[in-house]
Amino acid sequence: MNDRTKRVLSVGTHPDDIEIGCGGTEALLAQRGFEITHVILTSGEAGSDRVPPWELGPVREREALEAAKVLGAAGVEFLRYPDGLTGFSREMKVDIIRMVRRIRPHIVFVHERGESSLGHRVAGELVLEAVQAGAGPWFQEAGGGPWSPDLILGYEVWHPLGRYGLAVDISATLETKLKALACHRSQTAAVRYDEAVRGLARWRGVMSLSGGDAEVFEVIRVSQGALSCFLT
Repeated sequence: MNDRTKRVLSVGTHPDDIEIGCGGTEALLAQRGFEITHVILTSGEAGSDRVPPWELGPVREREALEAAKVLGAAGVEFLRYPDGLTGFSREMKVDIIRMVRRIRPHIVFVHERGESSLGHRVAGELVLEAVQAGAGPWFQEAGGGPWSPDLILGYEVWHPLGRYGLAVDISATLETKLKALACHRSQTAAVRYDEAVRGLARWRGVMSLSGGDAEVFEVIRVSQGALSCFLT
């Protein structure tokens, strides 16, 4: 690991959440030399009323790998928790602490805290608790040394943010985001997520005065100077 490389950890409950919520911003950061890792908590095996879970899970994982490559992510980790999260265990928390200490991200993307989806809210709570715990000397079973990211950003999926702290102009990478989203064929065949993404990006860009298209984020944690990567 190159200590001078800026690293990003993006966590999604399902294989397409990251592309929907922060795909355009990720593509920008990848172009600027950031090393990006996706962590997918569930394989989204419950995401169809026609394909059985044991068949859909592997399909969605392949789609996630393809999409991550489009965005410029360096790797994808699948934790394979059961789809339909309603809570989390100590073991799950240790899993995320282990990831944070191994990857040592400067930026973490996670579901925003007001999400309407229970599974998304649970995932967000899990990651935030793990990040906080991973910064201290506790949870020795997770290995690695303490680590604390400079910036934690909450992205929107099902529930548009009412208030946000950061808007990022993704005009230059919106098509990359849409190309990555299109990799999730098992989902986009039934729901036109691309239309929702394009429309929301345009609306966010106009209303935030940030540019033609934008993604917005809840700023959950920020260290001094941590937002400078979005200003160039």
